[in-house]
Amino acid sequence: MTFSIAARCPKTGMLGVAASSKALAAGAAVPYCKAGAGAIASQSFVNPYLGIDGLSLLERGFPAGEALQRAIESDAGYELRQLAIVDAQGRVAAHTGAKCIAWAGHLLGEGYVCLGNILAGEAVLEAMAAAFDASSLQELPERLLRALEAGQTAGGDRRGRQSAGLHVVYREEYPLVDLRVDDHPDPVPELRRLFELFKVEEEPWLPLMPRREDPTPQWDKVLRKAQEIEAELDAGKRLSKEK
Repeated sequence: MTFSIAARCPKTGMLGVAASSKALAAGAAVPYCKAGAGAIASQSFVNPYLGIDGLSLLERGFPAGEALQRAIESDAGYELRQLAIVDAQGRVAAHTGAKCIAWAGHLLGEGYVCLGNILAGEAVLEAMAAAFDASSLQELPERLLRALEAGQTAGGDRRGRQSAGLHVVYREEYPLVDLRVDDHPDPVPELRRLFELFKVEEEPWLPLMPRREDPTPQWDKVLRKAQEIEAELDAGKRLSKEK
């Protein structure tokens, strides 16, 4: 019911997943990512524990292939599941169950996996892989989104369109990018719109975000921004009273 890509950036170590589906809130159901551990896409009659347990195995040091095998061994419904794992070293593994609804399959690349089920055809994954490979000079969030756009252009989910999501982790325990379109007639272009908005409105704040080892980086800038917001609010109140 979904097409997705899980990947690691070889330059930065960023890890992430992008997904789209003719199902509600694919961005909430598919991605499982943890900085320093790996990125997992779990889909097709999704079993969330494949993502949860897969990340736990990666954190314990299992490589992608062994983590995948151990995860699916615990799932009696594995023939209906799809799972892709990219570990923190860029090793990849994937599983497409024999009972996944056609067209279903996966494509392994260097540091990434494209996978999908109920797709227009194999060309969806081929287009995603080509777009990801061709954008190697870009940061991981952009590359993931380009892959998703290429997959949609190639036909995507053959039932239609409804949701999309982009989830990327970097150095912190919280995500670097976490954007979702849960219910929309054209979710991938809407996700692109949100990502462009993110770059304008949120990226400038990222250097000011707390770190585990430093809760107050560039604290003087944070305080100045707080003062600016308070001044704007006060000016708004004065203007409202004058009216």
